[in-house]
Amino acid sequence: MEYVRKTCPICGNEFIVQKKVEEKAIYCTIKCLLAAQGRVKREKTSSFMSV
Repeated sequence: MEYVRKTCPICGNEFIVQKKVEEKAIYCTIKCLLAAQGRVKREKTSSFMSV
């Protein structure tokens, strides 16, 4: 098995994943995933509110 290092775009932590799931593994933890989803929801809401 091959592994690669990635950097979480939310918290900046490095984490290691298998090469075959490199494209799917974006966040290091579920907490970071939820933070990213909350950010997307807020961005959509704020753009809707400004219209």
